[in-house]
Amino acid sequence: MKVVTTFHSASSVVDSLKFRLKDEQSSEFLVVAKPNRLDIYALLPEGLRHQEGLDIWGRVRVMRVVPVLSRSSMSLLVLTDHPEPELIFLSFTVNGTGSTGITVTKYLSLFERSARPAEFCHTLLVDPSGGVAIVSAYTGKLKVVVLDENGEYDHDFDASITELNLLDITFVSTSRDMYTLAMMHIDYQQHLQLLARDLSIEDLQISPSPSPLLPLLPVPGKLFSTAMDDDGTPAIIHIPSHECDDDDFEGGILIIGGRTIMLYDFVDVETRAKRESKKKRADKKKTTGNAGENTKEKAMEWKKRKARAAVEWPWAEVTAWCHVDDNERKYLIGDRYGRLALLSINLSGGTTLTLMALGETSASTTLTYLANQVFYNGSHFGSSQLFQITTTPSSALDAPTLPVPSTIPTISPNALNSHMSGRNNDVSGYIVVGMGSYVTELDSFNNLAPMLDAVLIDTDGSGQNEIVTCSGGRNTGSIKVIRSGADFSEKATVQGLGNVTHIWPLKEMYCAPDYAHVVVSTLQETHVFRFDNALSISSIDGDKNTGFITDLPTIAVSNILRRTRNAEKKSDYADSRFVIQVVSKGVLLLEYDPGVRQYLRVTELWTLEKFAGTGKEGLWKGREIVVASINASQVVLGLNWGRVVVLTLDVEDKRFIKLRERNFVHNDRDAEISAVSCLPQDPARPFALDIVVGFWTSKQVEILSLRPADGTMPTITKTPILSSAPRSLMLYNFTSNDSKLSNVHLLIGLTDGSIASFVYRNDQLLDQKLISIGNLPVTMRSCRIGTKQTVLACGSRTAILFWEKERLMNSPLILKDVTAAAEMSTGAYPSSIVLANSDGLVFGNVNNFDKLHIRSIPLGLNNPIRVTHIPTLRAFAVACRCITPTRIGDLEDIKGSIQVFDDMSFNKLGHFNLEQGEEPTSLLSFTTNSGSYLCVAAVTLEDEDTEASKGRLFVLEIRSNALQVNMSVVTSYDVKGCPYALTSVNSMIAAAVNSMVTNQPINWSGNMIMAKIATWNHNYLVTSLASRGDVILLGDAISSISMLRLEDNRLHLIARDYGAIWPTCVELISNSTLIGANSEYNLYTFSLQNSGTRQLLEKDGNYFLGDLVNKFLPGTLSSQEVALDAPMQPQQLFFTSAGLIGVIIDLADDLALDLTGLQRNLSNYIQKQEGPNHTKYRTPKNIRGRSDADASSFGFLDGDFLERFLQFVENPQALKRIMDGQSEPEKLTISADRIQKVLESMQSMH
Repeated sequence: MKVVTTFHSASSVVDSLKFRLKDEQSSEFLVVAKPNRLDIYALLPEGLRHQEGLDIWGRVRVMRVVPVLSRSSMSLLVLTDHPEPELIFLSFTVNGTGSTGITVTKYLSLFERSARPAEFCHTLLVDPSGGVAIVSAYTGKLKVVVLDENGEYDHDFDASITELNLLDITFVSTSRDMYTLAMMHIDYQQHLQLLARDLSIEDLQISPSPSPLLPLLPVPGKLFSTAMDDDGTPAIIHIPSHECDDDDFEGGILIIGGRTIMLYDFVDVETRAKRESKKKRADKKKTTGNAGENTKEKAMEWKKRKARAAVEWPWAEVTAWCHVDDNERKYLIGDRYGRLALLSINLSGGTTLTLMALGETSASTTLTYLANQVFYNGSHFGSSQLFQITTTPSSALDAPTLPVPSTIPTISPNALNSHMSGRNNDVSGYIVVGMGSYVTELDSFNNLAPMLDAVLIDTDGSGQNEIVTCSGGRNTGSIKVIRSGADFSEKATVQGLGNVTHIWPLKEMYCAPDYAHVVVSTLQETHVFRFDNALSISSIDGDKNTGFITDLPTIAVSNILRRTRNAEKKSDYADSRFVIQVVSKGVLLLEYDPGVRQYLRVTELWTLEKFAGTGKEGLWKGREIVVASINASQVVLGLNWGRVVVLTLDVEDKRFIKLRERNFVHNDRDAEISAVSCLPQDPARPFALDIVVGFWTSKQVEILSLRPADGTMPTITKTPILSSAPRSLMLYNFTSNDSKLSNVHLLIGLTDGSIASFVYRNDQLLDQKLISIGNLPVTMRSCRIGTKQTVLACGSRTAILFWEKERLMNSPLILKDVTAAAEMSTGAYPSSIVLANSDGLVFGNVNNFDKLHIRSIPLGLNNPIRVTHIPTLRAFAVACRCITPTRIGDLEDIKGSIQVFDDMSFNKLGHFNLEQGEEPTSLLSFTTNSGSYLCVAAVTLEDEDTEASKGRLFVLEIRSNALQVNMSVVTSYDVKGCPYALTSVNSMIAAAVNSMVTNQPINWSGNMIMAKIATWNHNYLVTSLASRGDVILLGDAISSISMLRLEDNRLHLIARDYGAIWPTCVELISNSTLIGANSEYNLYTFSLQNSGTRQLLEKDGNYFLGDLVNKFLPGTLSSQEVALDAPMQPQQLFFTSAGLIGVIIDLADDLALDLTGLQRNLSNYIQKQEGPNHTKYRTPKNIRGRSDADASSFGFLDGDFLERFLQFVENPQALKRIMDGQSEPEKLTISADRIQKVLESMQSMH
């Protein structure tokens, strides 16, 4: 059983809109729609502030606001995509206190099993009066949804239309009784036509004949792209009339998306009457059968209808537009390469369209005007942005604002006024292009979409993986480097201090708010530094005879309180300037002197012999201190040969008093102590009642009690034998106000680079977990960061342990080679920490403990499609495709290249251009004794080709010097088709070429030669390959999957699936199990089963994900904790076209049954609360919706949905209903506490 969870949510933006409430502040909000989520932001003077978010179970296609003004609420409509389209009604409310909420009021299913989905126009529109909504989801049919006066659902009906290939639709006239819709479509003769039809709510139909407002109007099809995809589809915009317009303009339709922007006006009242008379005459001619005159009349009609005004559009297909003003006379238009232009419509004293170039942004999928020339740009191919249009150029002042073909006349901004004042009536449009960009970016929102390929790699050897993806497209291609961890911002450094092992901060007095000094111990000596101000740190090592002992390494040092006895013989603790230093030879008491601003000795070094009783000096001879721990009033020493000593300070006599001691023996030999800790469990207490001791010899940790009055230290409990010896430890309470000590954890840093954690409750150690942070011994220090109680752990990597969401969490700190760490809060550096590395000390702040760090390497028009890592060169090779932007209808120039980047700095090291007309399709790196090589698959596409017939495989030898790499072709092999994928099997190259799989060994003797030795040609279109050992898994894009084995230089069939699942991506989990994804957004798993003498592929998992997976990778990015009683293991990462990164977690069978029941009960409970049907949503789907053969998903569980159970833990009534189910057989046998622990562990894995 697999669990599907989300590591990074989809980041592609589908749609956006702004709405305003009719309250006293006229509150405005921006709604951003992502493929499976809505986010609502408040528009504030300082920027956007996130207000609400709502997950959508479906693929969001379009959203619209119902324009019914209200003081405290607003209705939103969301249309989801096929295969099961749905219209979701939402209500956004603002209460009197300013808090907001968003709720679903209705789900309206639009699914029809027998209908054909709309090919071009899957959209939603709401009329300006808020009375009716129109949905176009299926061919030849519109769904009409009538809304009540509050903008909520009233009733709906279907209306048939004859326009089958609908391109766009908009309202042009509205009333509560009759609405008019303008439509643009392609007729049966492939002609583009524009017309309007009347919608009657009373008659429940759309008029069969065109509306007289806009009779049938042919549109020149040659002006538009022949692709007619989401980018190539033209759009129509209603232009209403105003009093200041020319008298003959009664409104019109603006057509954008072609080589020319055209404005057609509506028919005026007088002309409508004339045309009605002509229509009667034409009808009469039809009855007479005079076909010649009918054709002539029709031809004359075509010639008569011309655009009122037009202007050339000199750029690529339009992908987004928005209103800029309330008069609907200015529009911001963006093309597929992010080029923006402002269209102004002048309808006074003649009609003029003026197009002004503004600049370039990410390729827009949606544009929304906010206020004060600030816009929101939502993008699928790049980062979404907030940008402002300035009145004067703000950047790139030496370059044209946007490139325009030389054949198109333009004017400069300075010449615009003169052209408009002396306007030529024959000229209806101007294109204004100046110098510099008018676009200023104010904010940017990271977007990983679309991710076409990815690798998971530990580039710096720290043990912390990072993901490198091929992301973006069009003008914003990029490589994204993704790491998870806490955010560290450096504030100051101290250089030249190496081999640091420990750091301790010190205050002038114990209760002082800030630290003033820091003590640093190296392997040989000790250093003391003082903070003078924000820019100055002074060394005050001082006289080694009067101050700190600096010629020895320090084992422990800390401020302490002054302990005295009151009249009742009880201890009182007062603030003091005392400091205790522990070195191997003894214990030293110092006191801070504010006059000289230094710590001075109070007594001489208190050596161990002073603790010996009379006649027992020999028992202390030869011993030395190996570890120590100090709290506000106690000192715990760990001596060699297994002795633990507890001391306290007699302030009056300025001497140390031995309170307790204990000797440990393991296997009849003296034990060796590796670590001790006396950190109080209750932070309010200045002393500890329990201390912790770790041992080298037994690899165990014991908790000792200081409660007995007889001076003994009995063992309360001990850990099981650990995987390695403890190096550091502490009994730590992560909650500062926890008087019940419910969050106390025993943390043990081990020598193998892991951290063992136990819950310490009722004198027992429970819930053991392991967290790996590398392979070096781990040291730990408690630290308060802001308001959080945390623990800093240093090993190969640095991690922060903290308590959040009622569980222990950890987050890596994105820093290398940290050897020691400590809290350091000063006046100049509040809430800071100090770290030691190989260069010295680093002071800084930690924020966002579990932040995802995304680094972007922009490639512009070079769109990365494949990436691979070359370990020997410490470099990434990236296959790129570059499409030069052209005007609509012009031939695009496509170029392919291989680019090499350093795997740490991502500086470009080399570049190799493919041949003219070639595009790279796949990469495979390999290393031999003679060097590093890269196999490249490329295809050459001819204009007339319906299927690729020419491609080649070639090998690049990559040689590196200090600053660059050189690439040269050493062998090449032509193939008759497109080599879609490459993989390595038995040191040979396997390539998927159209319908076959070929194997090419490389002959390394003499001249390198690539030759085909094995072929498998029993498929239709093999587009994906995976290999493991001698097994090859292939995915046939229009059929299914097959498993092959390479034996004796021949490919043999192991098993194949004969169903039609249309795989897009496949990966082998083992030699007998696989996972894949298909074009209908489903995940599936197969396992190899024996059936008599042959083997079969049995489908054991099928699940609707709702996104297109492009890549599977084994492994995980996050540093997960391994709970010994939670049988879960993250197994795979997957990457989608919408920017989602998911984690597949493998689940043990016994737990899978319990969580399956939990998912069923949780789904039923939420559905009864008027929520959506989770079971129905996750049921596998095809292009026609859900199959009758699949009643629900199987083999997969929805981890994100299961984690919603944690929301009900504090709600006893809801928790009981979920646990009990709807009947006795549905009652869960697993306890709620056990479920909580399992889900908390699951959360740590993604």
